[in-house]
Amino acid sequence: MVIQKIRSKRHYSKEKDLLRKNIIKKRKRFHSKSIEHPNNVANNLIQYLESKNNLKEDTKIACYWPIGSEIDTRPSLAALNEYKIIISIASTENNNIIFRHWKPNEKIEINKLGTKLDTVEIKDQNIIICPLIGFDKNLNRLGRGGGYYDKALQKNNEAIKIGFAYSIQEIKSIPMEEHDIYMDTIITEKFIYNSN
Repeated sequence: MVIQKIRSKRHYSKEKDLLRKNIIKKRKRFHSKSIEHPNNVANNLIQYLESKNNLKEDTKIACYWPIGSEIDTRPSLAALNEYKIIISIASTENNNIIFRHWKPNEKIEINKLGTKLDTVEIKDQNIIICPLIGFDKNLNRLGRGGGYYDKALQKNNEAIKIGFAYSIQEIKSIPMEEHDIYMDTIITEKFIYNSN
């Protein structure tokens, strides 16, 4: 499987791998009963962005299209679409994430590495919303382990970084490595965690 070959190029601690497996199991169980949670996350997102005055016209917001038990972003995308902002979706191409323009009913292909769109690339994001496997109260993020988001976040280092997770994905402490990037805000169905 392609994704395994790519991920094996990077060294990850056994502790992180074990954390991922345990949290993904827990997330899958929670996700199956989470009918209202994506709407609550969307409400919290809009509340947070409005409080920071981050929904101005032409603001560039990148998001992800949900795969598996990741939080369903479709309610958030529908809410964001009510504003005159530029929305893009993470498209995984050649071992990188490219943020491509999104509008409702845009064709999105789901493949082994993630999602792919054929629309125009949007650069210099103001806000990037990414999925999390786990997080802690210090806004440290545990991702899937491929390094795609780490690279994309480094490339857009001026962007506000928002992580989406269910509240049950919180753990006491994420073991951080040099390449890991912390979030500015983490939004769950219950709470908004941020550094300010």
